Amino acid sequence: MISDNVQIGKKCIIDRGAYVGYKEHSGGKIIIGDRVEIRHNVVIRSCTGTVKIGSQVVINYGCILHGFGGITIGNKTLLSPGVQLHAQNHDLQKSIPIRHQENKGKGIIIGDDVWLGAAAIVCDGVTIGNGAVIGAGAIVTKDIPEYQIWAGNPAKKIGVRK
Repeated sequence: MISDNVQIGKKCIIDRGAYVGYKEHSGGKIIIGDRVEIRHNVVIRSCTGTVKIGSQVVINYGCILHGFGGITIGNKTLLSPGVQLHAQNHDLQKSIPIRHQENKGKGIIIGDDVWLGAAAIVCDGVTIGNGAVIGAGAIVTKDIPEYQIWAGNPAKKIGVRK
């Protein structure tokens, strides 16, 4: 399913069963570059934010992109199966149930030529530099410099791409 708020580049492959955009939110948009591959069971929601996907990006099956605060993914980046990008948070006032509190989002930026391993989770407000590698199952809560390799929960630097 692809909603009206989506711009798709040239020679893209979007599998059946991928959900790209939703009509329950107004004002958001999704911009997909050229030669992007989006596999089955992927969910990409703008949620009033903007999701920008560069060219030659692969988003494997089961990925979730929640773009309330905005998501930018650079060119030639690979999202392995089950990766989640959550550009949203809630206020944490004790006097109001969390589900009734205001949504807020700082956004997520992922550079060019980044590899996110299977089931990695990137939290709101994170920037991942060009060429970085994130290990499978990692939970990324802070910025990652270019060409570094991070893994774990929470993610920590384990090496450098050479």
